[in-house]
Amino acid sequence: MGNITGEALCEAQRFAEAAELFRCVLAALRTSSERHSLRAVEAEVWAHLGVAMQSLDDIAAAIESYCQAVRLDPSLHVCFANLATLYMYLEDSQKAQEHISKALLLDPSNEAYLEIKRSLSAGTPTA
Repeated sequence: MGNITGEALCEAQRFAEAAELFRCVLAALRTSSERHSLRAVEAEVWAHLGVAMQSLDDIAAAIESYCQAVRLDPSLHVCFANLATLYMYLEDSQKAQEHISKALLLDPSNEAYLEIKRSLSAGTPTA
C-alpha cells in the first residue's frame, strides 16, 4: 500500500515526500521476516526511489537506487536505461554503454533504448 501511495506522490510531482515514503517502506522490508520472498517488491521500491531522486536532481542517490533495484531484480530493464541516461549526463560513456546494452538485451525493440544507444554511438546527449 505504501508503494502505491508513493507512486501517486510521484505522479503528483511530490518527489521529496515520495522519497521519504519509499525509504520508510524499504526500512520496513529490511526488518521483515519475509524479506527474501519480497525481493521483487523491494526492487520495485528501489526503482521508484530512483525515479524520485532523479527528479530531485540527486544523481548519486538515483544511481544508487537503480543499482540496488537491478541487483535485486536484474530484469528491470528500465532501471538499466535510466542508469545509462544518468551516466550520459555525467559524461561517462563507457558506463552508459554498458547499461543501455543490458537494457536492450532485456527489451531489444524498445525504441527509447535504441535512441539512447544511437545517441551514445553518435556522441550526442539525450534529453
